[in-house]
Order: sequence, then structure tokens, then C-alpha cells
Amino acid sequence: MKIRFLVLSILLGCAFFQERLNVKNLKFSYRDATIEALTMDRLNFIVNLEAYNPNDIDAVIDKLDYTVYFEDIKAISGYTNQTYEVKAKGRRIISVSGSILFSDLPDLFKAIRASYGKSRVKITAELRPEVKTIIGKFRYKVKIEEYIPLNWR
Repeated sequence: MKIRFLVLSILLGCAFFQERLNVKNLKFSYRDATIEALTMDRLNFIVNLEAYNPNDIDAVIDKLDYTVYFEDIKAISGYTNQTYEVKAKGRRIISVSGSILFSDLPDLFKAIRASYGKSRVKITAELRPEVKTIIGKFRYKVKIEEYIPLNWR
């Protein structure tokens, strides 16, 4: 038992471990969303999220799972195995993208058509940042819901 406590104490002092534990303190918000293409059969878009690190040490995300809802209709979901480092007291833009086939999501198509040309839409995201350490993987859930500006190209 004393050995486990000693190992855990050493790990907690390790910058690698602290960077991963600091992920739970990150604050996420929407930056913007851009429709890349709107065709007869699909919508391609990018949602940019901002991660703010209020900690005095950098924070590292090893994997990010996400689900994005457009006007309360599930739009895209996926994951990225890209490692994101958010510097201490810093900000980082994290972009998630996807394509939606309207034939697969008729309710989403109606929501998009109803909001075409609007300057603001409701976007909800469920993020699950994951960090890997020598004692296992840790994941937590963040939910963001905002009315955001939308730029149509």
C-alpha cells in the first residue's frame, strides 16, 4: 500500500501526468461554424470550438470524441486521435467537421432548410476529451449549447 502511494505521489508530480489531469479544467465554447458546401444531397460543414486552459500548466487531450447537433437534430459525430495541447492560460481552436447526407437525415434537412440564410442557429455539442496515462485512460463529458453565428458560403 505504501508503494502504491509513493508511486502515485511521484506520478502526480510528473508534468506529463499533470498535463493530462488538467484537461478536466478546460473550458470549451463555440467559436463559429461554416457551411462548406450545400448541395442537393449533402451538407459539409466545420464547427470551430475554442478550448481555454485556466491552469498554470499546459493541458493535453489525446483523443476527442464529439457529437454535434444542429437545431436539436444530430448532425455529425466522430472522433479525432489528434493530440491537442492547450498552453497554460492559453486558448486553442479545435475544428470538427463532417458531411451529412440528407437522404439519411430528413429531419435535419428540414432544420437546415428552415434556417437557410439565418445569421444564428442553435448548435449543441457533446465532447468527450480523453487522456492516456500509465495508470489508464480518463474521459469526461462536456456539453455546450449556444446560438452561434453561421456563415453561408
